[in-house]
Amino acid sequence: MSRGQSYLISLFRNRTRQNTNTQLRSLTLEPRDTESNPNEDKSAGGGGTTYTEMAKTVSTIMRERQRWQQTLVSDFPSFNFADPLFFRELLRSQNNVLFSLWFFRWLCSNYDYTPDLVSLNLLFGALLDAKAVKAAKSFLNTTGFSPEPTLLEQYVKCLSEDGLVEEAVDVYNALKETGISPSVVTSNAVLLGCLKARKLHLFWELHKGMMESEVDLERIRCLIQALCDGGEVSEGYELLKQGLKQGLDPGHDVYAKLISGFCKIGNYACMSEILHTMIAWNHFPNLYTYNEVIKGLCKNKKHVEAFCIFKSLKEKGYAPDRVVYTTMIHGLCEKGWLGSARKLWFEMIKKGMQPNELTYNVMIHGHLKRGEFVLAGEFYSEMLRKGYKETTVSCNTVISGFCSHGKSDEAFEFFKKMSETGVAPDAITYNALIQGFCKENKVEKGMKVYKELKALGLKPSVVTYAALVRNLKMSDSVETSLNF
Repeated sequence: MSRGQSYLISLFRNRTRQNTNTQLRSLTLEPRDTESNPNEDKSAGGGGTTYTEMAKTVSTIMRERQRWQQTLVSDFPSFNFADPLFFRELLRSQNNVLFSLWFFRWLCSNYDYTPDLVSLNLLFGALLDAKAVKAAKSFLNTTGFSPEPTLLEQYVKCLSEDGLVEEAVDVYNALKETGISPSVVTSNAVLLGCLKARKLHLFWELHKGMMESEVDLERIRCLIQALCDGGEVSEGYELLKQGLKQGLDPGHDVYAKLISGFCKIGNYACMSEILHTMIAWNHFPNLYTYNEVIKGLCKNKKHVEAFCIFKSLKEKGYAPDRVVYTTMIHGLCEKGWLGSARKLWFEMIKKGMQPNELTYNVMIHGHLKRGEFVLAGEFYSEMLRKGYKETTVSCNTVISGFCSHGKSDEAFEFFKKMSETGVAPDAITYNALIQGFCKENKVEKGMKVYKELKALGLKPSVVTYAALVRNLKMSDSVETSLNF
């Protein structure tokens, strides 16, 4: 039974259960500011100055005086900076929580200061509110205190958003071990963090412990994305259908993810179903989604269908951008429909979209594939005139094109000029040349390039090695000398 099927039955069973952690007090910013006794006489003990006034004064000094640490005590010799009530007022008045952290560290290094739990929670929470995750992590490690459970949940979310997934998982598990049931929002945050970090093993390990928890739209989004990323697109589609039956519409991005997944595996029946479902739920595909569809169709030799979808975009009110044009032009060139490709090329330019390096490479490759070297050369020269520099990719396009039509010597001449222009060849370059020479029975030239490839620490492809063996009719001992 697949992972998707194993949890589909039970996934929605307990979605109406209430979160058992709702009774925990939430330390939002406002309650933190009012944590001290509102009836407290916040007198600073000198001249009737209140803690509030003193906190504003100190905040200004910290912002404007470079060496405030050396003069603050001498400026106010009778003031007790270590009073927890003052620190809370300072935290309230600071616009930058890192200044409060700076003051906290100054207190710890200059006074026999033992911070109270309320102040520690307030400062830790303020760091999390400011998304200062690394500072919050360092603060927690150096003080060693145990924050409020709700702050730990916020810490899990911040760690997850910052990409510190392993730390987030550790804190999440520590919460559960203490008997606290993290909220659905916290659980979803750590799952999403695992997805963004591409750690699917952590995702599914965590999800095992969440099977009985409440399911919401964010959880469905996470699960479908995880299934798609893991190659289980069909299971993701089943989960989408289960959610829609419950009235849970996961939104545009989930549909697009599934469409892309089905395009990659060539399942256009399901892709079409999702596209229609998407529109039925008032989520209209964007250009990126249509580009994925066109790309997938072309990749799977369905160029006619791809071209029909491209042409229908204008009828539906879409304005294809350069990316979509380039994708369709590439598909037409691969099919050999150079006339239609050139029409789209000029249509794109007429609409004010200038071809980029990728678009030029597509046309160059298309003409080389048909042996139209003059036209390919014209596009290559135009690309350089437009300011696009030669790259390894563009050079490989030309070399492969020459070699595929029995022009390995011309390809080799082009290859030698790469060093003059500062373009570094890669394994694809060398493999194309070797195969080109072998195709024309120029084995000695092929072996020379092969030795250069090996000297650079690059690896010949299986096709390249087979071409050398076939042409040289080598014995096993000679084949071994190739060190493949």
